[in-house]
Amino acid sequence: MKYIPAALTDEHIHQLKETEQLLSSAAGEELILIAYAQQPDEPKSLDDRKNND
Repeated sequence: MKYIPAALTDEHIHQLKETEQLLSSAAGEELILIAYAQQPDEPKSLDDRKNND
């Protein structure tokens, strides 16, 4: 599987920042969380999708 950065809303970003701060405090060092969206290895082409619909 391939991964691409996930599309996040402002609320998601705010929640990630809060979680980063809590985890960084607990770990005693700065942590950075990165959100990814799982993608198939070889997505179907648009032509294939149209023919199957």
